[in-house]
Amino acid sequence: MTYNLAYHNEKPHISKPVPHEIWPPKATEEELQELARQRNTDISIRGCAGPIKEFEENFINFMENGAEYAVTFNSGTSALLAAYFAIGLDAGDELIGPALTYHAALSPAFILKADVILCDIDRNSRCIDANKIESLITEKTKAITVVHQWGHPADMDKIMEVARKHNLKVVEDCSHAHGSKYKGRFCGTFGDVAAFSLQNNKAIFAGEGGILVTNNKDIHDRAVLLGHYRDRCRDTITNPDLQKYWETGFGLKLRMSPFNAIVAKYSLKNFEKIKIGRHKCLRYFTDRLKEVDYIETPVIEECIDMGAWYGFKPLYLKEKLNNINREKLVVALQKEGMEVSAPSGKMLSNEPLYNSENNPLFSNAYKQRHSDPKSLSIAKLVQDSALSLPTFYDWDNDKEIIDSYIEVFKKIKENYKELL
Repeated sequence: MTYNLAYHNEKPHISKPVPHEIWPPKATEEELQELARQRNTDISIRGCAGPIKEFEENFINFMENGAEYAVTFNSGTSALLAAYFAIGLDAGDELIGPALTYHAALSPAFILKADVILCDIDRNSRCIDANKIESLITEKTKAITVVHQWGHPADMDKIMEVARKHNLKVVEDCSHAHGSKYKGRFCGTFGDVAAFSLQNNKAIFAGEGGILVTNNKDIHDRAVLLGHYRDRCRDTITNPDLQKYWETGFGLKLRMSPFNAIVAKYSLKNFEKIKIGRHKCLRYFTDRLKEVDYIETPVIEECIDMGAWYGFKPLYLKEKLNNINREKLVVALQKEGMEVSAPSGKMLSNEPLYNSENNPLFSNAYKQRHSDPKSLSIAKLVQDSALSLPTFYDWDNDKEIIDSYIEVFKKIKENYKELL
């Protein structure tokens, strides 16, 4: 039999070596010089000062002052822990969050001995399904966590309506949604508090780091006390019941280093250029993928601004390709030279961190309230069907490789019998 696919060791369609998306961008000379100056000026962390203060102020300006307060942390996970602590999440409280997302969006709640209740997601946005939250609310429910998954904003109108009706706090995890907007308003400005990861792969990155934003002074003060102490607590906290803890904070040290703040400051400065390039590339990629009948492209309504598109995750419709399983498709695409994989995130209910009865730290880990697997059917569909493709941003160089990806998808369709 004569084969056409590289799956059978034929020549791959794409010869350019992976990775095809080079991230993060190289540092400018200006950034490197500032890092060197900081090394010889001060490598310690002194309250809210220097590059940390500058980055926090720049971030508030970036969000067009939709949030009044910003506090940096050593990771997005730490920022989320501070957010949960700051809203008063406590032992026995229930937190409702999406069933398919990064595990650390919800797991800090376990440290506070709260319970996590998983809600199915929306097929189009991949965010928590706003229409399914209310059925999960009990007298123990304290808050809703909204993850703007892969950069797509959740249905914040409906979510805030439910939260107000039941007097619930709303925490926004914007770790994927730097610069994303819902109906013209920045993600991170709807709920009581929001957290952003600044990890290396994010559009605004510090290497490792996170930032919390809020318009609530008490939430700000409690968040500061959880991860900071001494100078910053003394200088910024005015509530006398909280200010008395200024020397020690609440016993943790979760602060960002000045070097990470400098890296974050320059990535923020470069954000708009990256965003414009990414929108141009991924809108074009989306349009071209409509030529491939076994790929379901992301649905983005006119009221949505995807910000920096953290992740490009179309769905594979295997019934359109003779039910070839996704794993075999991914291998076939990779052998053709494409940079592609299945997304790493699984349904949280399948993770031992969330379902193990013997977890020594999170003894109250999630136990599914409903035994009916259909209750999380969309989360399972996305888990089993999504493809992870590069989030291209360099239009002048990436258009050609995007076109090559489309040719590979079509090549697979034309020769799918070779995979049977």
